[in-house]
Amino acid sequence: MLKEISVELININPCTLIGKQWMLITAGTEQSFNTMTASWGHIGALWGQSVNGRPTVEVFIRPSRYTDKFVDENDCFSLTFFDEQYRKDLAYLGSHSGKDVNKITKTKLTPFFIDGVPAFKEAKMVIVARKIYKGKIEENNFIDKSIIKAFYNSESGHAYNNDSYHNVYIAEIIKVFVNE
Repeated sequence: MLKEISVELININPCTLIGKQWMLITAGTEQSFNTMTASWGHIGALWGQSVNGRPTVEVFIRPSRYTDKFVDENDCFSLTFFDEQYRKDLAYLGSHSGKDVNKITKTKLTPFFIDGVPAFKEAKMVIVARKIYKGKIEENNFIDKSIIKAFYNSESGHAYNNDSYHNVYIAEIIKVFVNE
């Protein structure tokens, strides 16, 4: 059962939680929503009135991803984090498009809504965030040009070949839930 906690009580290693364990980015309405698996992102503080700043998350989504439309068209989205037993579900959700199939029905995950924002009951942690900034990664802004070759050009052999650069969404954390 998910219990709301204060954002100050989040006690995680974001490099492990996002980079190694992955997360779902989910947005939409009760009538129509989509989710995608991500292993890039940030959790921290930015643009606050106090010394510590405003608690924020930052996610990166290619415009070609179906989920980008849902994040773009809604004020809020959720980030959900899971125990290892859901790894196959996250892998499936990251490799299939919601344009083609109701991919959530192919997993063990159960959607539910927090103030109209979609999330999943099986999550060990849910962050609900409200968008405050949208930008785009720009090729000319790379200081380390090797990243372009590694991730964005046709020679890299990476999944992002011949696709546009990621949209960047910065969002204020408005609610956090943990599974008890």
